[in-house]
Amino acid sequence: MINSDWEGPWVTADHAFDIMRRGIDGGARLFETISAYDDYLAYIVKKKGYEPGNTLSLIAPLLIAFDLDDKFLTTVAKDNANFINGSIEAISLLRRYYTVNIISTSYNQYVNYSSSLAGIPVENIYCTEFPIDEYAHEISDEDKHLVREIADIITTIPQFDIDMDTRVNELSEETVESIQTIDHFFWEILPATGFAKVLNEVKPIGGTRKYEAVIQALEKEGVGLNRSATIGDSITDWKMLKGTKDAGGLALSFNGNEYAISNCNVAVMSDNCLITALLVDLFEKCGLDTVRELTLNWNWSSIEKLHGKGLIKDPIYTEFKHAYTGTDGIDIPPVVWVMPQNLKKTIELSKQYRKSVRGARIGSLG
Repeated sequence: MINSDWEGPWVTADHAFDIMRRGIDGGARLFETISAYDDYLAYIVKKKGYEPGNTLSLIAPLLIAFDLDDKFLTTVAKDNANFINGSIEAISLLRRYYTVNIISTSYNQYVNYSSSLAGIPVENIYCTEFPIDEYAHEISDEDKHLVREIADIITTIPQFDIDMDTRVNELSEETVESIQTIDHFFWEILPATGFAKVLNEVKPIGGTRKYEAVIQALEKEGVGLNRSATIGDSITDWKMLKGTKDAGGLALSFNGNEYAISNCNVAVMSDNCLITALLVDLFEKCGLDTVRELTLNWNWSSIEKLHGKGLIKDPIYTEFKHAYTGTDGIDIPPVVWVMPQNLKKTIELSKQYRKSVRGARIGSLG
């Protein structure tokens, strides 16, 4: 069974970033600041009850305050249903033989539309439900005005970078002041407004909730976590990747950042998703040990030998070979069995691919 994130492993967009960028003046910078704050809460100070990906809960009041609606979120989804090369083909091939579940932090407006283009049925989708129009009717103009004013303030505060190696005692005075400003807004001002309900009820599928969705999907078919091919690329995926890795399943990072790479066993760096289909097929047919052996001896000859033994399905092998054959022959993408001694180098290479495939701005988000 495949349990995969959506944005990153299959599509290039970050829908939340795009709706902020297009719907709010200065929205791109506003989103980047809140995304860094999300990383800080989830991974650095580990705020109680806070999950990676709760950015989508934090920005929900902003979207309402700036009068964005379901129609706008859906329009942006339709404009940005941009699939990575080979995505549609890879998903179609995998769905011939296996169950493919999409477990995404993104809002339902994006996931439901874009995944339908890949033929994934709604019963195989787990994502963040956000009935924005229903909430908007309950918010006063006064509360909207207040949130817009504070959003302008957050947009002007100095930006800060957070990664998994950041330590609280190493933060600059300027960064501490920025975080305190944002803390005050989200945890003191907003709960005293009509937006309290939005903050409490919008529960993004990230972190623990993603892991729980993986378990729920597996239970439907009566299989254990060791049989999951779990795919992710970011901070919202680290718990489901780590859980799968610890259980002996395939935890695959596709152009992941440091949060994904540090919690996976296989890292893929590619501009084409057919490599994912090949590795998942091999795992489903032969188990993790065979995937480990291949990735430790990663070359075209090893892939050919496995296919010759009947361990890789013909349609997947054929499409994979076609995808990576150019005028100079076959050029397969980097794939790494992640170990402590190659972790730093793999993170650096993966982040390069991440920015190349998704764009520098989206690729830099946690």
